[in-house]
Amino acid sequence: MAVNLIAHDTRLEGRTPSASRDTFTITVNESTTLDDFFEQALDIAVLHAGIRRLSIMAHGLYVRDLDTTAIQFCSDLISYQTVHYFSRLRGLVDHIVLYVCHAAETHMTRRSEGDELCRQIAITAHAEVTAARERQEYTSVERCGFFDCESTPIEFGNWEGHVVRYDRDGTVLAEFVEHPNPPDPAPARPDPRFTMRY
Repeated sequence: MAVNLIAHDTRLEGRTPSASRDTFTITVNESTTLDDFFEQALDIAVLHAGIRRLSIMAHGLYVRDLDTTAIQFCSDLISYQTVHYFSRLRGLVDHIVLYVCHAAETHMTRRSEGDELCRQIAITAHAEVTAARERQEYTSVERCGFFDCESTPIEFGNWEGHVVRYDRDGTVLAEFVEHPNPPDPAPARPDPRFTMRY
């Protein structure tokens, strides 16, 4: 039975969400190679008859000297030079979700390279890809007791701004705008817990 896989680059601060019976996790950092990551992901995919959803949690980067964008994932980065690694998962993953700021950007570079990188990931992996065009917010709360501190797992919540879903051939399946939740309206009647004192 196919499983879910969460891949977290620890340079994105916060605790990796917990694994479960049908969700596996892989943590990577600046010393992990893309080769090592894809070898682990391939092992999981083969052992469990595929990956339903591969969630990649990392920072998005703008490389000023090259006027391009990339994903800060492993030591190699995910970029045009490394997108070929996704061919290892071709036919083994259904959906890739990029929890990455500006992953599908169209305005940061002259050639809309984030958008094109997402298309190439979809084509190379033969998987649907969901990514945001704008900055994404996430939460991770640290709670400290007398002896130690513990942080909650990273939670991305709702998407911010424009989000794109690419088909396996790189065409856009859907594009939508996620609006932030409006603040709670002021109460219509005065709340007795908050009495003004004069």
